[in-house]
Amino acid sequence: MIFNKTREAASTPAARTSMGRKKVLGAITGLAVAAALTAVAVPAAAQSPAKSAASSSHAAHHHYLSPLQVTSAYYASYNGDLAAGFDRYISKDLVLHGFNGPENRDDWIKGDLNIKAGLTGFKMTVLDQIVEGDKVVTRWSFAGRHTGTIFGIPASGRDVQLSGISIDRVIHGQSVEHWSEGNFGVFLDELRGETPPGAVHPTTK
Repeated sequence: MIFNKTREAASTPAARTSMGRKKVLGAITGLAVAAALTAVAVPAAAQSPAKSAASSSHAAHHHYLSPLQVTSAYYASYNGDLAAGFDRYISKDLVLHGFNGPENRDDWIKGDLNIKAGLTGFKMTVLDQIVEGDKVVTRWSFAGRHTGTIFGIPASGRDVQLSGISIDRVIHGQSVEHWSEGNFGVFLDELRGETPPGAVHPTTK
């Protein structure tokens, strides 16, 4: 009964007129909404060059890895492709303060690659990392068996290790300044057999 009454009411002239008005209003409202959405969804290509460039620059800025991400990735590369990690995360304009004061960037990577090649089972371990602004302090240790010539020192077959602390200042996804401190002399003595193997152990806590 309710359904029949509704159909009867809809068939009267007044009802048809009312429904016609509603359809017109609905169409007008739909067009207004579509126009509003079109105005809001302006394609990127239609933006002014200045705004587009600023947007691209802003996005690029946020694509840089953080100082901690950069140093973590770099030290992890010691256990993988060190040359690629060095090229990716160490700036070509690096200011280097090594164990013996300022040194050359190329000499640094050559030396570390020589150490890695001369130590069977080489493993780098990051013990601690502390971040302060754009600087990251990393306490690290690496170890392996001396089976190849390192810095002119022939293989001894000894298990050796070196630990140290480095600081990297990271700008735009790369280390632009690097400091290192460690007992490199003890490491060389271990290679030569002049120090009991494993005499120096880094603490993990």
